[in-house]
Amino acid sequence: MFRENKSHLQFSILESNNWMNPSIKAKLGKSWAPIFYEHVFCNIDEKPFSVLYSDMGDPISP
Repeated sequence: MFRENKSHLQFSILESNNWMNPSIKAKLGKSWAPIFYEHVFCNIDEKPFSVLYSDMGDPISP
């Protein structure tokens, strides 16, 4: 069974960003990571990969 992954859009209270030093957090914000996340990761179309998943069992198991 295939389900589109939207969990990355909701932030967890356990994320490292919540307890990260503010100066390191600012440096990370100026790096390539947010750009990659926004322009690459968020724009991956997962539907073509749905054929790799079974209709039975765990929805995240290939």
